[in-house]
Amino acid sequence: MPARSNSLFITMKRWIHRLTGWALNLGMGWVVVMMVLTTVDVAGRYFFSKPVPGAIELSSFMLGIFGMLGMAYTHQKGANVRVTMVTRALPPVAANLLDILTSLLTLQVVGMLAWYGMVMGVEEYHAKTTTDTLAIPLYPLQFLLALGALFLGLEILVNLCESVNNVFKNQKNG
Repeated sequence: MPARSNSLFITMKRWIHRLTGWALNLGMGWVVVMMVLTTVDVAGRYFFSKPVPGAIELSSFMLGIFGMLGMAYTHQKGANVRVTMVTRALPPVAANLLDILTSLLTLQVVGMLAWYGMVMGVEEYHAKTTTDTLAIPLYPLQFLLALGALFLGLEILVNLCESVNNVFKNQKNG
């Protein structure tokens, strides 16, 4: 990669990682709220025989929010499950080409997840679908799923660019 495009890539990578970290922090904030809610619910149930109405419904929403906002960070840190038995046995160029192929396929699936998250969000908005107990609208979660998938897609693009760069770097050295 020429120096100019390399510095642009590094800047974009830094911004994507920063965005992913921001999303993770927001998701972790919801986990803290979920823990407080669960504590208040259990204490209210145990001491006063008055649980928080809809606490289970709210907790499941908050856990979903954390999962959607944490997907990209998990990918960024390489904490997803990976089977490396095959790639370790391959030459570096072949391993990088396999990484490119899997990144492209994963990007397609994540792109579909983002797209259909948006489509479902619009449908849920127009249908005015809500939860049973607290009547919380469902469309924001669909849009959040699309946003989380977008962040994950950006992280996959970073990995894809690095794999392509590694293939060309290995061809020059080989």
